[in-house]
Amino acid sequence: MPEQIDLDELEPVVPAPRPGEPDYYEPRGEQVAITPGTDTGKPVDLPRTSTTFADVSSRYSGPRKPIVPATLRSKAGRHAMVQWALAFAGYTLAYHVTRSPKYLAKTAVFAPWGALRLSGKAIHWTFDLEGFGIRQDAASRNNVQDYLALSRQRDRRVGARAWLAVPGVLLLVVLALLLVFVAPWWAQALAAAVLVPLFAYAGQPIDAPIVDRVFTADRFVRLTATLTRQAILACNVKGIKEPKDIKFLFDISLAGPGHEALVLLPAGVLATDVIDERDRLASGFRLPKTQVWPATVPGEHPGVLSIWIAQKPVSSMKAPAWPLLESGTFDYFTDKFVYGHDERMRPVYYSLAEKNSLFGGIPGSGKTLAARLVMLAAILDPLVVPLAFDLKGSGDLDCFEPLCPDGLHGSGADEGTKAAAMAALEWLLTECDERAPLVRKYAAQGMNTANKVNRRMAEHDARLRPLVAFFDEIQELITDPTHGKRAKFLLTSIVKRDRALGIHLILASQRIDKESIPKGISSNMALRTCLAVTSHTEVNLVLGTGAYSAGARPTEFETGDSTGPKDSGWGYHAGDGPIRPRRSSFVDNPAAERVVQRALEMRQGDKPVEVPRIALRNLLADVRQVWFEGEEAIWSELIVPRLKHLDRDAYGDLTVEVFGAWMARAGVKTESINRRIDSSSTKRATRAGVKLAALEARIAEKTAETIASTDLAEVED
Repeated sequence: MPEQIDLDELEPVVPAPRPGEPDYYEPRGEQVAITPGTDTGKPVDLPRTSTTFADVSSRYSGPRKPIVPATLRSKAGRHAMVQWALAFAGYTLAYHVTRSPKYLAKTAVFAPWGALRLSGKAIHWTFDLEGFGIRQDAASRNNVQDYLALSRQRDRRVGARAWLAVPGVLLLVVLALLLVFVAPWWAQALAAAVLVPLFAYAGQPIDAPIVDRVFTADRFVRLTATLTRQAILACNVKGIKEPKDIKFLFDISLAGPGHEALVLLPAGVLATDVIDERDRLASGFRLPKTQVWPATVPGEHPGVLSIWIAQKPVSSMKAPAWPLLESGTFDYFTDKFVYGHDERMRPVYYSLAEKNSLFGGIPGSGKTLAARLVMLAAILDPLVVPLAFDLKGSGDLDCFEPLCPDGLHGSGADEGTKAAAMAALEWLLTECDERAPLVRKYAAQGMNTANKVNRRMAEHDARLRPLVAFFDEIQELITDPTHGKRAKFLLTSIVKRDRALGIHLILASQRIDKESIPKGISSNMALRTCLAVTSHTEVNLVLGTGAYSAGARPTEFETGDSTGPKDSGWGYHAGDGPIRPRRSSFVDNPAAERVVQRALEMRQGDKPVEVPRIALRNLLADVRQVWFEGEEAIWSELIVPRLKHLDRDAYGDLTVEVFGAWMARAGVKTESINRRIDSSSTKRATRAGVKLAALEARIAEKTAETIASTDLAEVED
């Protein structure tokens, strides 16, 4: 065994200096020579010998339990609690009232038996009959001493009890006679109402109570620490072995229509590890999955888990009506509107200014109605101009047609609707070009401290009125072989520029992949809602990379079917705070039409913004289409009639001067062209027109821009 060495007596071992270093050494810590098998030194963290003020104060400086419970701090929480209590009491009362005839019949049968049973118990007690068996046993054993002792005890008891029983019986007889022959009818009825139920209760069989149970099973499992630990252990999460490994930040408390537990998981275990096992967690609680809502806790470390247990499945809870359904207005620039509610029936809000919206979900998830709610709120601002294109043709957006300018509404999966939607996107991009200098102009005049459209600008100049454009099933344009590349370029350009220009784009898609929702578009959408989807890939594409690992689980939602809606409208929302589940308020088609009618009345008969149909066409392509072979240059006065013949609605009122202005905006200025008046004349004239070389050069330039932007977006994807 090696010799024991006192480490405190050893001198520090100073290493020799390296070449180029000074010949002195300043030790950074304790340096000792250690013999193998000996102690390695003193502990680094020495035990404390005194308690400081910091030790005491730190215990009380952490999170504190709220003085007012969470369920009472919000109007929604108080409303939910009162609503549940009234519903419970009302249902229970109605249940018993409907069965009152049966209760009366049982009472009439059981009351006499109860009176006899109570009388028998009184006689049994008065004469000490409970000791009869013991006395008989002593007599059968010929135990005279025990029998005499028990008999004397019985005589004493009967004598003492008789002094109470005899006067009591006489008093009851007198009261009964007075009640029958002297008391008024109301006293008799009151006595019967009290005594008959008591006699019936005493006479009812154990297995046949008078009053039926309202609920055959518990509707709500009260959350307890033991039950919570058992449920978490049932998840079989690595790192959690014993119930004592699971601790709680606060006491389990009432939170809205349910209870919440804030659980502190063991070191190294993440809240998302338990969230991933929601099925097992619900099984541990013995509850439906839609009653069990595990979630991360904003502001806490990843090992803190919130478990909220609803009183009943949230999908079966009656959702509050949309506040703006029958009355109210909305300010596009400053207001937030109630979008719906979260799992605790608390209202959640939505804002539009300087944002764009993206909704994704599989068919039946309710994404169209959820996105339509945003448009319904927007039109309650009289300044807002809506655009609506339903590219699946279901008719869900037909209600907006009276408000949409001509050419800015369409419904159908046909090529005509797609072409109209493409023309609307072209117009929106043109609006971005035209609005930017106006915004700079009015901001310089002091209408806003930032170069952004505000209400003052929109009221001053109708050209800056907010535009809210809704494209449902936008993947039909992005993946279209004819329009796809151009649509991708237009959408990418618009979402990058429209935020400060008073334009809000609402895109909804049931096909969620990088081809249908390119990253160049989705990454610039500030507000993103993912409804029911099939895998984590779709979740991250809609909500952003890492959303699924952060706890977003739209994959848990079930879509509606022929038996009715299940989780329709439920989705996880990102863009204005922590990613959280929320359900949109339900507004059906008749109700949506009523909201649109209110919006029309707010505008007091004013027509929507007039959009020239020429703005909805590809002017350069149309000019090239009407160009005859062999012509190198054409006067404007010859092109205009050809365009009118091509599309009378779009070009019917077109003049040479307007044609020149629109061509200049498209990037091809009209020039002075000298040519013969006609083929049969030798006279020549000089007039404004378009050269074929300039036209084709501009078309090629725009095509190159589209291809370049598409390639760039594909690289970003």
